Amino acid sequence: MQLNEIITGDNIEILKGFPNDCVDLIVTSPPYNNWRNRRTQKKREAYWERTNIVYDSHSDKESEEEYERKQIEILNEMVRVLKPTGTICYNHKDQIFNFQAKSPLTWILKSSALYRQRITWDRGGMQAYNPIRFYRVEEDIYILGKSYKGFKWNKEFAKYLSVWKISPSRNTYNHNATFPSELVERCIEAFTNKGDLVFDPYNGIGTTSLTAQRMERRFIGVDISEEYCNTARKRHEEPYQISLFL
Repeated sequence: MQLNEIITGDNIEILKGFPNDCVDLIVTSPPYNNWRNRRTQKKREAYWERTNIVYDSHSDKESEEEYERKQIEILNEMVRVLKPTGTICYNHKDQIFNFQAKSPLTWILKSSALYRQRITWDRGGMQAYNPIRFYRVEEDIYILGKSYKGFKWNKEFAKYLSVWKISPSRNTYNHNATFPSELVERCIEAFTNKGDLVFDPYNGIGTTSLTAQRMERRFIGVDISEEYCNTARKRHEEPYQISLFL
């Protein structure tokens, strides 16, 4: 395991090479498997073409069973590599398919991750809507860990409360599913100190790793897309970023 690296590859396989109890904080947002049924897509083809998230190396069209299995597997690996004092900040939202809503807690509670809290991320807007239900303008950040107590916690940042109103990121660097740096900043402020190791197994174009570097934390970012990893590496080299201290 090398620190301050962006690694291209399958996140579960790469995680299996990490030792136990080595990561202080994981901030991540997996693909949501948020594909629509064909009847609705055909009816509003232009709309779904505009709002559906498209990734470089991931189709995001797995069966519910396969998606849930993979999320449980990677959550278990994240817990294994997490220090007893560490925290996982897992950004997700309810899945809606064939009019039925399904919470990420469905698979979180089947994993070895211990559920400590849920933060509401108020995006102030929506990516897509369905006129049969109240329009959702929020996503969730599930605060998970290895234990219910004894984790690292900088209590002065309790001031953020449990609803975070943060505008979403714009579509940049050919990736339209990035989360904003401010969201990562709050997680890092609350759960780490300088020099701690921050990890993202779905690092994309590097929001988590860049924010960790800027805040003087060590980082490791993993993504299956070589294009996204190359973009992240280039962003780390941009002159406005601070130099690595380790």
